[in-house]
Amino acid sequence: MNKLSNLFSIAFVSIAFLQLSAQNPLFWAADPSGIVAHDGRLFVFPTNDLKNWNDQKTWNCWSTTDLKTWTDHGVIFDAKMSGWGVNNAWAPDITYKNGKYYFYYYFQNGGNGKGGVGVATSLNPEGPYTESTGKRLVAMHDPAIFNDDDGQSYLYSQNKAYLLNDDMISLKSDKPITLEIGEVPDKYEATYVFKRDSIYYFTYAKKFNNLVYFTGKSPLGPFRYRGEIMKPYGGNNHHSVVNYKGQWILFYHEWAPNESTTCNRRIRAEWLTFNADGTINIVTPTAEGISVPKQ
Repeated sequence: MNKLSNLFSIAFVSIAFLQLSAQNPLFWAADPSGIVAHDGRLFVFPTNDLKNWNDQKTWNCWSTTDLKTWTDHGVIFDAKMSGWGVNNAWAPDITYKNGKYYFYYYFQNGGNGKGGVGVATSLNPEGPYTESTGKRLVAMHDPAIFNDDDGQSYLYSQNKAYLLNDDMISLKSDKPITLEIGEVPDKYEATYVFKRDSIYYFTYAKKFNNLVYFTGKSPLGPFRYRGEIMKPYGGNNHHSVVNYKGQWILFYHEWAPNESTTCNRRIRAEWLTFNADGTINIVTPTAEGISVPKQ
């Protein structure tokens, strides 16, 4: 990317419709959550990832219609809108249900148990989003949402899961379900769950930077360890998986060279492919990413 594109992409101001054409990396941000909107656009909801994480109080979202040109829609939600968030605005997830978009966000709020996950809603993927409860939903981090075919929705964090009520902003139980995932490493984050055919995939970043996956027959497991999605990459990694027009995409991030004075990481994307038995072919980072058709 040229210097002007870099300048625009790291500004994170609330000016909508900044456009950027790029191969990998796509734009400055981290912890990408991808979703295909009801109108067919492909969106990514990331962490803005400022150099000083205490200054992180907002989220932007980006969209594309051709996998090459990405539009920054500006700030869609912030600490003031939440009513309880303070700072360290991290790793969100997004889903569409009941004719609405549900944006699950995480404020660390300085740590020491003060942070948690909240939820905001909108009729449009690019917002505006409105706080749903005025308080945190759960005291957890890195939220991941999965909607099963039977209508039940799940909220995950690490090896825990909550069942959501149909309103998507309240829990069926105050206590989470501990999942049987075969192994619980001493360091891991960025849980993400998706379904392909009849297989449920439970994934996370082992040791913070090694994307691995498990498979099961239920969104609550038990899950069997199957291998790596991507080998250790950078200081940490955080991902999401999206089926876009029949092709699977892995979004993730990289720790960038010291090119930016305001940001640390950049979003990337690769094609994700599967074998006949449902196992995932390991992904190698490329310069082209999804800007070229899958071979």
